[in-house]
Amino acid sequence: MVSVGVLALKRTNLHLLDAVGVKINGQYHIVQKLLPDIKEFSDYFSFQQDSAAAHRAQETVDLLKRLTPDFIPPSL
Repeated sequence: MVSVGVLALKRTNLHLLDAVGVKINGQYHIVQKLLPDIKEFSDYFSFQQDSAAAHRAQETVDLLKRLTPDFIPPSL
């Protein structure tokens, strides 16, 4: 699994997650890895994910609604 933040003319570090035998949740890969990288560039951004099960989980959606200025929720 790979996570990256894409901004105009910039990108965050790539976060390679070895998900073999590990349950990856929103708290781990978003809050601890991706958001800190994005916030180094800007405090205002839009956040969108694909429709992976972990991304559609209500806990993850609620977390992103609280922590990001503009969250685009997954289509269910």
